[in-house]
Amino acid sequence: MFGFHFCKVTGVSMSPRIPENSYVFVVPWLKIFNLKEGSLLKVFHPRYGFIVKSLAQVDRNGLFWLKGHHKTSVPIEKLGPVGKSQIQGKVLWVFPPK
Repeated sequence: MFGFHFCKVTGVSMSPRIPENSYVFVVPWLKIFNLKEGSLLKVFHPRYGFIVKSLAQVDRNGLFWLKGHHKTSVPIEKLGPVGKSQIQGKVLWVFPPK
């Protein structure tokens, strides 16, 4: 659909960077470009479903390690790495709730 979509972020795992109940503007085709540490990504995680997290690092095997920003967020080690095929897109804008 037009190469982008909006989705709602529930929960506090990304706050304060993405406040609970914010909407994010996601562009799927941007995942083909070099992703940098700190990039916000929408990912399909095998255990947690669709999530939005920050890119913590890309390891030497090309796997992506993600992190939340809130102290209650699932730790990086528990999330584990994801492959590029699981990345749904890059978040370009955050629209916080009013």
